[in-house]
Amino acid sequence: PPRPPVSDAADAALRRGDFRFQIGPFATRLALSSPLARRDFRAIYGEYPQYPADRAVDFHLRIAPTSLLRRWVRPNAMVQAGIGNAPFVPLPADLGFLALESAMNWMVATTADAWLMFHAGVVARKGRAVMMPGLSGAGKSTLTAGLAVSGWRLFSDEFALLRPETGLFHPYPRPVSLKNRSIDIIAERAGADRISRRFLKTPKGTVAYLKPPEEALRLMDVPASPALLLFPEYRPEERARIEELRPAELFALTRSASINCDRLGETAFTAIADLVARCRGFRLFYGNLDQGMTMVGELMERVA
Repeated sequence: PPRPPVSDAADAALRRGDFRFQIGPFATRLALSSPLARRDFRAIYGEYPQYPADRAVDFHLRIAPTSLLRRWVRPNAMVQAGIGNAPFVPLPADLGFLALESAMNWMVATTADAWLMFHAGVVARKGRAVMMPGLSGAGKSTLTAGLAVSGWRLFSDEFALLRPETGLFHPYPRPVSLKNRSIDIIAERAGADRISRRFLKTPKGTVAYLKPPEEALRLMDVPASPALLLFPEYRPEERARIEELRPAELFALTRSASINCDRLGETAFTAIADLVARCRGFRLFYGNLDQGMTMVGELMERVA
């Protein structure tokens, strides 16, 4: 990929472990020992804002070989987060960037309890947000990415962050993880310069990352009101259709998508009940990306 606008000074900060950057409400201090991991990071995160050195960060992460020997012999990459019993395992050195992405997912999912979190994609238009939970393989990431490069504001592909006190979704615009066939589908729409290199032979096959549109980064401190709760499923062998969910079913499905509901207890129950009361919910069964995007747009028009 073309070299992004990150300075040599920033690359030096990554080497010594003092590079600070911000994504939505979270700031991370990062060390990357591998030149390849630093190159991947610069290619994908080069447009993100750096974080002031005199302010506290939320996460401290270091990606490095498990030993000096493993820097040269069967090189690997391991996350160090200063937390005992963390579920990180070594990955081949050329997948060091994936180790970083997994570490950031785990840190947010296990510590960010100021928000009620859902495993979902979130996009917004005119200040109104659509949350799209989805299981692996359901097409959530591809649909979120397609909308993000077609005029919708990207909030997240990984975490929907709902502030219980306000009922608003807050952006967390990480790069969108694309897998296998989805990479080419989105590259045709976004342009090859917005897609990272392809990471081969990962546990999920071939993976690449879509860099968020400029607007998503510029407005990543601007929340939005919930409007729709959609549960998309990619079903190319079936007839495309939309099914509205009854309130009780919508509550159950939304609750099942929450990451930290059990930790938040009554606060989460009340926030989910309020979210369901404010939104209409639908299942979407679609056969291709254009069809799914049209469904989302039509439903947003219906509730506008």
